[in-house]
Amino acid sequence: MNLDFAKLNAGTGAKQTDPRKIFTTLKRDARFKRPLDEQADVLDAWYVRRNAKDLTLKMNTGGGKTVVGLLCLQSALNENVKPAVYVTPDNFLANQVIQEAKALGISTTEDEEDPDFLAGRAILVVNVWKLFNARSVFGVGQVKIPIGCIVVDDAHACLGVVHDQFSIKADASTLVYDGLFNLFENDLDHQSPTGLLDLKANDSNIVMVVPYWAWQSHQKEVLALLHAQRASADLEWSWPLLRDCIPLCTCVFGSRQVEISPHFVPIDRIPSFANAKRRIYMTATLADDTILASHFGAVADEIAKPIRPKGGGDIGDRMILAPQEINPDFKMEEIRALLSGIAEQLNVVVIVPSRERAKFWKDVANQTLDKDNIQAGVQRLKDSLLGLTVLINKYDGIDLPGEACELLVIDGLPEVYGLSERLEMLLLDGTKRQLVRQIQRIEQGMGRGVRSSDDHCVVLLLGSRLTQRLHQPEAEEMFSSATRAQIALGKGVAEQLRGQSLIKLAEIMKLCLEQDDDWVQAGRNAVVNAPPIEDGRIDANHVLLREAFDAARVSRYDIAMSKAQEAVNNTTERQIRGYLKQQLAEYTNYTDAVRAQELQLAALTDNQRLLKPLAGTTYHRLNAPTSGQAATAVQFMTRFLEGNDIIIWVNGLLEDLQWSEEGSKRFEAAMKDLGSFLGFGSERPEDQVGRGPDNLWALGNSAYWVIECKSGAVFADRISKHDTNQLNGSIVWFDEKYGHTCTRRPIMVHPKTIFEHAASPHPDIRIVNVRGLDKLRNAIKAYSISLVSAGGYTDAKVVQKQLLHHKLSATEIEALCTVAQTAK
Repeated sequence: MNLDFAKLNAGTGAKQTDPRKIFTTLKRDARFKRPLDEQADVLDAWYVRRNAKDLTLKMNTGGGKTVVGLLCLQSALNENVKPAVYVTPDNFLANQVIQEAKALGISTTEDEEDPDFLAGRAILVVNVWKLFNARSVFGVGQVKIPIGCIVVDDAHACLGVVHDQFSIKADASTLVYDGLFNLFENDLDHQSPTGLLDLKANDSNIVMVVPYWAWQSHQKEVLALLHAQRASADLEWSWPLLRDCIPLCTCVFGSRQVEISPHFVPIDRIPSFANAKRRIYMTATLADDTILASHFGAVADEIAKPIRPKGGGDIGDRMILAPQEINPDFKMEEIRALLSGIAEQLNVVVIVPSRERAKFWKDVANQTLDKDNIQAGVQRLKDSLLGLTVLINKYDGIDLPGEACELLVIDGLPEVYGLSERLEMLLLDGTKRQLVRQIQRIEQGMGRGVRSSDDHCVVLLLGSRLTQRLHQPEAEEMFSSATRAQIALGKGVAEQLRGQSLIKLAEIMKLCLEQDDDWVQAGRNAVVNAPPIEDGRIDANHVLLREAFDAARVSRYDIAMSKAQEAVNNTTERQIRGYLKQQLAEYTNYTDAVRAQELQLAALTDNQRLLKPLAGTTYHRLNAPTSGQAATAVQFMTRFLEGNDIIIWVNGLLEDLQWSEEGSKRFEAAMKDLGSFLGFGSERPEDQVGRGPDNLWALGNSAYWVIECKSGAVFADRISKHDTNQLNGSIVWFDEKYGHTCTRRPIMVHPKTIFEHAASPHPDIRIVNVRGLDKLRNAIKAYSISLVSAGGYTDAKVVQKQLLHHKLSATEIEALCTVAQTAK
């Protein structure tokens, strides 16, 4: 007999909208028995708040975010909020979502023209490029395909793509580059003649920004140039997105490239996204969500209260250690050898910031992966024991579960490559805002090796600069709660291991690798008892700047100035306050150019790396500290809480004081810090006022070092005419500013000592060559160890004795590390 199912289903035909109830109705794979506790927590909280325009769902890696996102979208469709779109950072993850949906019993499609998608019967799964580009199928400037509800998975990984899509980039020798360079060459020269020379010489480290007043005054020419090239390869994918806000963009020149990008992403150029009724951002438990407001235009008040699972127990077991904090004497070569041996038994993954750093691991790496071959390489890791794998600048967007990665290494601080990002890093170097971004990238990288609550991984944080940054008191609070708990546990381990050998370190790592019962219990206790974090971290000043930008786009410069002024008033950190004042000056320039220049001078007073006003700046002479070298050195070291802090800081300094094509600006910054550490007056005139040497040291008794740093000249045969002229010009600058009552020693930091034939070096020039830099580095390391071991870094008499012993006093340092021209 046949049953009448119409009667049986009578009164139950309405579609369920509660995502947990939807789960029970799905014809799903057997592995989906019920939602995990973490998933249930998030789904319940989302359902209560589902009508908010912007919501952030935060779940630890491996907590089942994909299932949550799919159920939220299905709930929206059942409530007639359609169409529904699921966005991923790349095709690899899009395919994973489709497979997960199939197993879950939810209908998906990759075709935006699929009638089932348009009618709300299937979820469209796309990568972020599909939505955000100048030819978006969803419409640019107009709605072609509306969006009812959208999930942006791994939202922080998607942000980099969105930023790139809303930027114009053109290489040297293109009509766009050459046209812009010719238009603004004089303005760049006014900012820094030396910087312009570096730009013309294709120095890979140079970054120069066009002053906003010049950019604004030449808008007709800029728009005519870009419009004429709008169909070119440089502009076809970005011009339609940016054409209406070019005046509010920043134009940055770097080595053989120019980049034009807005202060904030004009996300309303993709109105389907901007007008979506529900926008859901899924992220790992990263602590700072400001960028969701600045890039995606999310409502700050709504994303400030993210939805999280209860407790923190959904993260896997991680032993997080910084070997060079355990023992600063550990050499990178020794650590590499240890990891190479471990990689014979299990998969080791090393994330490096650049191709240059990948070379260090080349001899022990079984595979090196970048954006072009990463998918195949990651699959090989999942399929077999490979040994040691190097990932180049890939901190997010990949899963390395279980045996795919049991030991993860973060080698060095993450680096940025876009010109606008590099500019911001230079302007904000050393600030909390910069530290937040670096911590976020580090935490993203640390999450690659633990992809479920049952997973485990040892995480090693390598590199003196990385160790130095993580050792800063404010760094710890910038991690998510669960990661912070695991770091604290790792520090407890480090404290017991202090000064031990690498062999002992390897023994301790086995506790995690072999899942020792006591270790596993300690790890679980640490995470479960981690303090809950209710609200997200949103930088209110950044939100104000977003509002200022939006106001300026509709020519409401009065509102833009008011918002920017409010951000300035809220800021106490001097360097950031100057940065914000410059943005205030930029909006002010539209209505009052004189006042804008006054504001720019005030901004420069707070942050000397900013734009120099039209009238230039007044240079104030650098004097040696009146208290003497040793007392000044003691005063500098009062910033350190204990002796080990000094060793960690010095190791970070020495990591920057190395020959490298890529790190010349870091080298100059390290030379400034070194001068202060040694008790000299120290500054970077070229960086501060656009004129003069890279570094200037005041040694006392009216004696000075005028220093040009050419640490990037690693492949030079001789000292070039260009580099020589820079130092000769700095000598002239010094004589003009200081007169002949002061003595100056011109110093060229360069791996070679012989000048090319066309160069005409000043006879007073001495050189810090390869051997000289080695001697200086060795002396600094020995000096710091002596001070710490004797506990005398607070005693000026002890410091003076050590300065003399290590030949680092004002009278002996020249003989220690410099040689005459043409010396061997």
